Amino acid sequence: MAANGSGATSQAGLIADRLREWHGVSKVRADCGVGIALATAGRQFLHLHSDESAELRLTRPVVERLGAVLGSLGTVAIQPRGEWITVRLETGSDVGLVVSLASVAIKANATALAPGGGVPCSAAAGGIPPERLAKLFTAGPGGSPMPLSQFPLLTRGAPREDAERSG
Repeated sequence: MAANGSGATSQAGLIADRLREWHGVSKVRADCGVGIALATAGRQFLHLHSDESAELRLTRPVVERLGAVLGSLGTVAIQPRGEWITVRLETGSDVGLVVSLASVAIKANATALAPGGGVPCSAAAGGIPPERLAKLFTAGPGGSPMPLSQFPLLTRGAPREDAERSG
């Protein structure tokens, strides 16, 4: 999220810079202990655990409403039980998607019952202690971040636990 060696800012850094300009948005440490979060009124709506992905807490009702569309995008993964989504940050379009969805997340979290929300982000949902998770993020060759495929997320087309119980 800092500038890389080329002098360019990472995709995650661009998102953080853009959203911190919004009224009432502050940068805080992510509740899960890994990376930074952006919050409004004490409610974290975005986690940036690495330069390669952004997690947005859209809340379950919003994910249920938009899940099919979001799931059809190649860069979006939905966490089990539907509170958070993860967007891989590969292009400027992905940055635009996250910035657009941030306003949806802010509104959804403003009306959510619990400030922190019921379901944690993928970093916390995996039950991995923050210090271990931080090591995993740099465990790849040459200290590269852990591939998104190793996160405990549903992949496109995978059944959700809620759907299995009610069906």
